Amino acid sequence: MATGYEKINAIKNKLKVKQTVNDLARLMNCGPRTIFRHLEVIGEENCGLRKFKENGETYYIIQTEKEANFNQEVVKQLEKIKKSLPANAAPDIKTVKLLDKVIKTMQTTNPEDFKPEAISTDPDYVLDYGPFSDDKLQDTMVNRVLKAIHDGFSIKIHYRPSGKGHTDAEEVTLEVNPVKVIMRVDTLYLVAGEMDEKGNQIFKNYVFERIDSVTETNHAMPKFVFDAKLHYKYCFGKYSGQGAPEDVSLEIKSTSKWLQSQFERSHFFPEISKRFDKNKNMIVDMKLRITPDLETWLMGVATDVRILKPASLKESVKKLLKKALAEMDA
Repeated sequence: MATGYEKINAIKNKLKVKQTVNDLARLMNCGPRTIFRHLEVIGEENCGLRKFKENGETYYIIQTEKEANFNQEVVKQLEKIKKSLPANAAPDIKTVKLLDKVIKTMQTTNPEDFKPEAISTDPDYVLDYGPFSDDKLQDTMVNRVLKAIHDGFSIKIHYRPSGKGHTDAEEVTLEVNPVKVIMRVDTLYLVAGEMDEKGNQIFKNYVFERIDSVTETNHAMPKFVFDAKLHYKYCFGKYSGQGAPEDVSLEIKSTSKWLQSQFERSHFFPEISKRFDKNKNMIVDMKLRITPDLETWLMGVATDVRILKPASLKESVKKLLKKALAEMDA
């Protein structure tokens, strides 16, 4: 549950653009009286909260009208430290450059510019997508998305869709509501929310590697309730899928202890059922959507697995294997 401090900060973020009390109540999922109490606290902070009327509506916005000189005393102290440092040793040169950067940031008189830089992703966190990846993902792009999620604003993305009807060269501009950043299997996804025609919340995946740029808007987005576990329900690998889930049963041969151990440590949702037959083969029962990555995986472990059901999945994998063999012999 969010603390009062977190709620106040969330309202401040929404007040980057003008909002009515009812707008804020809807965005914060609370009543107007609660919003009025929070606005009183924000007003006492002297942070530039303004109230004005427009077209018969009362609006609030955080906007300072005059410039102010922030941290002047601190800047003077930093200047003294900088002058006292010798400029001939490498460590001192680095320190001087760092001080210049800090002084430049703190000398601003524009409150909008007086913000810390976005914290970059930990340099020890390696986003390795394997040898077949374009590897063009930038930490700054991920952080822009995370910032928009924290601030509660939609973003514009330049996106290269994949799949049927699209080419790699094609690019579309979309405004989406970012909800989560999720690493699924070996791919990083932006999960975005939207409302369907019936008012239900639905979520779509965008592959980060196919996003060429991210720009935060000043459009406040509605509150989405997202559960990653439910989002990937009935999912085998990367693809959440749209089809109806089916009952899948596999026999993992007793000679494939490594694969049996994989299923022993698995985290399927819904949870899978495992049992052993008299020959020590593991029988795995699960409910999954039949997606391309499931069929491809089954091709790769064809010598270790027997598909018990559904028959359609067995036939599909057999066709894929026959096609692969025919192309290898061609």
